[in-house]
Amino acid sequence: MPAMNVDIVLVIDSSDSMKPCIDKLRQHLRELIKPMQGRVGKVRFGLVALSAAKSHESTIYSVETMAGGSSSVDILYEQGRNQYEFFSEDADMVIQKLDQIDVSANEDNLLALDIALDHPFGPVSTTKRVVALFSDERLENGVSGGDSCKHIPALIQKLHQRRVKLFCAIPYSEAAQSLSQANGSEIEDVGGATGLATVDFRALLTQMGKSISMSSLQGALEEKYQRALFGQDEWTDSSGSWDSQDDQQQQ
Repeated sequence: MPAMNVDIVLVIDSSDSMKPCIDKLRQHLRELIKPMQGRVGKVRFGLVALSAAKSHESTIYSVETMAGGSSSVDILYEQGRNQYEFFSEDADMVIQKLDQIDVSANEDNLLALDIALDHPFGPVSTTKRVVALFSDERLENGVSGGDSCKHIPALIQKLHQRRVKLFCAIPYSEAAQSLSQANGSEIEDVGGATGLATVDFRALLTQMGKSISMSSLQGALEEKYQRALFGQDEWTDSSGSWDSQDDQQQQ
């Protein structure tokens, strides 16, 4: 039987409200990354750290992935370009990327989740596919004013089609309840005025690691799925930022 591998994409809200807890989250993610190496055949980590701000007729996104900054999102959606390193087995490189995350502006966590789901995961037959989202804001909040929530049914469908297990540490809300309908999802409520700032990350991430290690591989093949549910494959990269025209974003 082939060795079991794990591909896990860390989705981190890098908006301004994360300032009180981003250092704590980074520290405990370090404690998750290195011990997971060796628990299974191979562990690869991906990253989507996203913040957003309105600018005239556009929404300007700042994105960090393991493959680079905002321009790497364009690469992700170019045909034949998935050979770029959106995952890394090098724990030190992942930690270095986490240290480079700057917090600013607003969030769009469901868009960030969609980008994570479009990552080039390993084969379903040998790879556990995981996405872990961390935010101190409700899914309804952010630069889109809740408009992103209309994509939740399609995101759930994509989670199923791609055989991805979802972990979330987010405040409870109607949108979070809807997203929890995804098969096998685990959503930790971090509600309250201080949000993630009061979370016991060590316990949360230890439990997440155990759950990943104990879960079984998917028995079915990956289904066809729609990439870029928000239309982000058609957005433009300009001056190091990712630029969405408002009429494109409303599709």
